[in-house]
Amino acid sequence: MNRRTFLHAPFGVSITLGAAAGLCKGQKAGDTSGAARDLLCQALELLWEHSTPEQVETALSRLRICLDEDANFGDAHYYRARCLERLGRQPALRKSELEAASRYGSEALRDAREPFKLAVPRIHVNDLATVGQKWALVVGISKFQPRGGADPLRFAANDAEAFAGLLADPKIGRFQEDRVFRLINDQATTPAIKARLNTIATKAKPEDIVVVYISTHGSSRTDDLRQVSYLYTYDSNVTSRDQVFGTALPMVEVSGIISTRCVAQRTVVLFDTCHSGAGLAAQSLSKADFDRLRAGAGRYIVSSCGDQERSYEEGGHGFFTASLIDALSERRGCIRMKDLFERVQKDVGDRAKRLNKDQHPIMAKSDDAAEILLGAGSGDKSDGCLA
Repeated sequence: MNRRTFLHAPFGVSITLGAAAGLCKGQKAGDTSGAARDLLCQALELLWEHSTPEQVETALSRLRICLDEDANFGDAHYYRARCLERLGRQPALRKSELEAASRYGSEALRDAREPFKLAVPRIHVNDLATVGQKWALVVGISKFQPRGGADPLRFAANDAEAFAGLLADPKIGRFQEDRVFRLINDQATTPAIKARLNTIATKAKPEDIVVVYISTHGSSRTDDLRQVSYLYTYDSNVTSRDQVFGTALPMVEVSGIISTRCVAQRTVVLFDTCHSGAGLAAQSLSKADFDRLRAGAGRYIVSSCGDQERSYEEGGHGFFTASLIDALSERRGCIRMKDLFERVQKDVGDRAKRLNKDQHPIMAKSDDAAEILLGAGSGDKSDGCLA
């Protein structure tokens, strides 16, 4: 099968599972084509703790096509070796692939990525008695690079700034200011977002709280598949499909870092990625995206709207973020995720109805997940602010 067949084929249920810790980006600017990177991402979407032999075989096939496209792609060699190891096959070829990964500067090899291992396979209650440190990455992009960038958004940056301010408010979010990482507009490049995600993943401990908030455009990989496979960053080039593959942020990287590298047992991920601009179809998170992000334990994933809806805005903010801020402010951060979501879902729905529109936020969580109070203070009991 040639790479064009791979790039345009519907992916089906075989990739609705899986989260990968590898980087889909090449090691140096321009050293791999967008097509090769996308093929790597397609392979990584198949790899997780419970990958079937058939899924691993399919990933191997995609990685072979990827290397036909670019034989010097170090990460593709690395993941081929890991797939062969998983299948218990061809030790000589595995050694050769690892040597090639080293020769071509594989970031995945350098970081000892573990695609088949979840960071938090189950909750350990003893780690949840008190709240450790609190970490947040807040990304909002209203203005994209002027040449080849995505259409501007009205309020994404405003939403991100307001939400970051609420988290750092000592009377509401109670996050330390220096642990709320803001990436707004031209700061929010693909490398910068990945670097901050990795910083949080490596620093956060099991007893910590992690929050990731991203407001930008979402893009599906193919016109006929409603799956948010890429997030547009400031430096994304959207002039062609291959350019998007090579410069945007693959969702599998976000889910990979969260599910296979972040050991915090209280992790909340908030997406407002269903904006619509001129010439861009609105996209929201698919079931596959939710499944990859909630893999393991201790994860709550919230999207601003359903997969066939759009996110609406007025008064300088999107309905979703405005509702989040109102609910958290009213309760001074002391509200359980279940109650927070129910409040936001109803409020957003009511706001949209006033415009004769439909918008219904969606939440998914790990099968094994403890309640999270975003406003709980570090060192306090996990439910201390409800006392």
